[in-house]
Amino acid sequence: MTVALGIHCGHESSCAVVRDGVLLAAIQQERVTRRKYDGQEALTNRLPVREVLATAGLTLDDVDVIVSSFQAAGPSGVGLQRPLVSASFDLFDPYDERHHVVSHHLAHAASALYASGFPEATVLVSDSAGTSSWDGADFCLPFGEFFRAYYRDMSRADLESSRVHTEMRSMYAFRHGRFQLLERAFSRPHNQPDVFVQSEASLYDNVARFLFRKEHAHGQLMALAALPHEQPARLTADDIIAPGDVPRLRNGWQLLDAATEITQNADIAQAVQEAFNRLIVAQAARAVELSGIPDLCCAGGVFLNLSGNSAIAALPQVRNLYVPSCPHDAGISVGAAYLGWARTSADLPAGSVKVTSDFLGRAAEPIAPELAESHGYSVPAAHGGADLSRRAADVLLDGEILVRYAGRAEFGPRALGNRSILCHPVACHDAKSKLNGIKRRQPWRPVAPMVRAEDLRTYFVGPDDAPFMNYDFMVREEYRGVLKEIVHDDGSARVQTVTEVDNPALHKILTCIAEAGRIPVLVNTSFNGPAQPIIESAKEALDFARHPDIGFLLTDDRLFASPPPRKTMVRRAEGTVMAVFGSGESARYLLSNPDAQVPVTRDLFVALLEQENAVTDGTATDVIECLRAGVLEEA
Repeated sequence: MTVALGIHCGHESSCAVVRDGVLLAAIQQERVTRRKYDGQEALTNRLPVREVLATAGLTLDDVDVIVSSFQAAGPSGVGLQRPLVSASFDLFDPYDERHHVVSHHLAHAASALYASGFPEATVLVSDSAGTSSWDGADFCLPFGEFFRAYYRDMSRADLESSRVHTEMRSMYAFRHGRFQLLERAFSRPHNQPDVFVQSEASLYDNVARFLFRKEHAHGQLMALAALPHEQPARLTADDIIAPGDVPRLRNGWQLLDAATEITQNADIAQAVQEAFNRLIVAQAARAVELSGIPDLCCAGGVFLNLSGNSAIAALPQVRNLYVPSCPHDAGISVGAAYLGWARTSADLPAGSVKVTSDFLGRAAEPIAPELAESHGYSVPAAHGGADLSRRAADVLLDGEILVRYAGRAEFGPRALGNRSILCHPVACHDAKSKLNGIKRRQPWRPVAPMVRAEDLRTYFVGPDDAPFMNYDFMVREEYRGVLKEIVHDDGSARVQTVTEVDNPALHKILTCIAEAGRIPVLVNTSFNGPAQPIIESAKEALDFARHPDIGFLLTDDRLFASPPPRKTMVRRAEGTVMAVFGSGESARYLLSNPDAQVPVTRDLFVALLEQENAVTDGTATDVIECLRAGVLEEA
């Protein structure tokens, strides 16, 4: 038996555990520290090492191999403010003989390949930037050897004859248990990387930052691309892509005049999305051509793009496509753990098990009756599985919105039913508007349908399944009217399929809805507020579910009715600063002090400007978070 611990140090740091080819647990650091997108470049005690091992029922003494990845490490550039190990790190000895270091793209490739269960496959990795090294080659080295290689001095002759290579795109063939690198592209150093585009990743990232004026806006750009635009287009895909057998990115089109009203930039988003799709489809086709293997695995932040994934899945030369639940950098820890296991496995081609469930995180905390009562809830009787599912289906069909906090948390960025806000798209009037209001998102943002796998073809057209919500589907014409709440402006929907094996509780709720003669589809969005990681604790769940538009909180054994709103008078705490960034629909309103920065609604922001003491809903998520952070206090 081999137990491997994988660690990702970098953007969205994470840890994962694999035992004998089976992925047991994986946790993003943000879920523990409660800081969205939390990460750092070095080994620190903030990493969820203890948490992921405890979730797997193991300790460090049970671990046979540890594999880390250091995203930002640069050759001959270790030290000062960029160490590999923080001074206080004491979870394990970095020089332990069990500890190895793997390169970024190789770990990405492993995260998709071993999770796919394919005995052989083509693997495509694409992101903004992977490992930087002198030779640009993959590696998996003992930590001591890696440290010496990256910390050493370089002679003048070596420096003059060398340059740093940073991975940008990699294509592999996986055969006979081994990765064979077929082709690799490296990023070009540039003093304006947020303007200059050189890959599908930088194209999408740069335009998303430009239009939304913030990081992590890729999902918003993807949604914006599906909106209608009545005026002549200011930008087309042909402006971005040069013609030819191999698409080539152009520069020199970036002088764009973006409209203040964000929806008026749909033409720009559409051009970028079409150009992105052309690029990524060409790269996928090239990878399959080079390897000669029609089963394709994809990893890297690029593959969070549903439209691009769907375009790849439609390629005639791709027989099967596998995109993991967490294709972006948080998934690196999974690949690192798989590679740790693979180093000791005697039967690599058939040794891994296909991953179809993302419920790899910590189990939901039991909600003690006294805790629920202290938050204003009445404690209902506990119920068994089938009875609880029927009760949940009944309230959903009554038009209620419920939040589900049950089972193990999702690892990836998308809530898939265990940490979800749910409602029925027909029974719940104005479902999309209500959910976007709860989440404080733009009203044009789509929400996602959840459907049993056996009902997929009845309502949607697209790939064969979507357990991780990784593809766009078209809603069948005959259902677009009745399912209007989950239909985006272009007729698409980002569907999640549910099976009895991977999520029996949600499958049973959908079955109860079908047995009641109603459409067995639910609307699903993640159980969190703006700038907040997905809910992990019982207290957070109880606080959030007090939102006036949420009717119920569903746990593993109880269905709690949310208490009615309560009016609370609040004021700014001493030292609180108020700030607004942007304007119009995209404006962001913040309250901050030296220790916290909390986004709030415009209504609360204006109320605090106009009067010293503002009367507000004490159950609102932003008010609860402001009181917890100390930027507001009860008057």
